[in-house]
Amino acid sequence: MHFSGLGLGLHNYQYKISSDFFASFGNTEIEQGTIDVELSLDKQERMMVLDFELKGSINVMCDRCLDNFDFPIDGNERLIVKFGEAFEEENEDVVVLPEHEHQIDLSSYLYEFIILLLPIRMVHPEDENGNSDCNPEIIQKIKNLSEPEPDPRWGSLKDLISDN
Repeated sequence: MHFSGLGLGLHNYQYKISSDFFASFGNTEIEQGTIDVELSLDKQERMMVLDFELKGSINVMCDRCLDNFDFPIDGNERLIVKFGEAFEEENEDVVVLPEHEHQIDLSSYLYEFIILLLPIRMVHPEDENGNSDCNPEIIQKIKNLSEPEPDPRWGSLKDLISDN
């Protein structure tokens, strides 16, 4: 994003993030998605405040049944860009750009914002009746594997314990 030539004050931008955006990052669990980004840039004398509003969905794999589903993305993030001697990331919200820079690449920040909006565990949402939308065949297989039949040798040991 070019910011040189912008006057002081508020400037608004809109971006649409698509699957091509995620593909440009290579090794990522997100392959498909559509997210609308509204950027409000407040340019000041010695810094810029960038407020991002992200809304859309990404296609992710369910951690329970391994089927893909669309996970909603909705969040607000802020990035503060200061001007100084050399590039520096003071913390996750503040970046220092050299005085001679005229543009900033926001793609890595947008990608990070999206990743941070994801929960640690992604599972299909429940329907209006409270039932999981996970693949029922896979859920049944998981139940069958999680309730194994007891080993008959343990039954013999239980008999020994009850006799004493």
